[in-house]
Amino acid sequence: MAQQGKRQVQRGARGPGTTLPNFVQLVERFKKAVVGIEVVHQSSPQTRLFPFATPWNGGQEASQRSVNIGTGFIFDPRGFILTNEHVVHGASQILIRVLGKKAPVRAAVVGTDYKHDIAILKAPISVPDTILKVGRSKDAKVGEWVMAIGSPLGLDHTVTVGIISAVDRPLQIGDREYPNLLQTDAAINRGNSGGPLINLRGQVVGMNTAVSQSSQGIGFAISADVLRQAISRILKA
Repeated sequence: MAQQGKRQVQRGARGPGTTLPNFVQLVERFKKAVVGIEVVHQSSPQTRLFPFATPWNGGQEASQRSVNIGTGFIFDPRGFILTNEHVVHGASQILIRVLGKKAPVRAAVVGTDYKHDIAILKAPISVPDTILKVGRSKDAKVGEWVMAIGSPLGLDHTVTVGIISAVDRPLQIGDREYPNLLQTDAAINRGNSGGPLINLRGQVVGMNTAVSQSSQGIGFAISADVLRQAISRILKA
């Protein structure tokens, strides 16, 4: 009888809800739809507010050339790429780094929504068989697993995972407004701006945008509904 009880405890320890999700298939499915972005500025670097998850590399204030890096993802079968406006703001040249190709490809801005920090790019690249489709905000649930793919510190196609920590977080940075942000503890670092936040169903529930530098595990993503509305406005303009 004691042995039977022991077996029951062991089976219970391996029961439903105790196994972590396997993100390998999700990464393999969508990694080609994520691109690294390198932006060249010919003017002096400008001061950026710390919450943006995009670094400025360029050294001295007197420098005439600065480089900004970020992330983007292909969301449309026509090859349109979604990213943050602050990643490409004031760019003199935008280069896209595609998985599996050594040479970067030049991209152009299709349109932007400055207020909500959203931009759409286009580049002469092959569209992967599987693109990342923007979902709906109602599909984002507090406590569910999410995965971020991006280029923190220029390390392209870095994958981090966590959960949705909160929804509907409003935030204002300067003259930009971020309504209904998703908060996540998936690691978001400088260079992740513009990258997708993906749920286990393969839906983009948000676009990684901001990070707290004073605390760990607090990142923010623009919610899917805000992205969808901006995409519709920009592509119809």
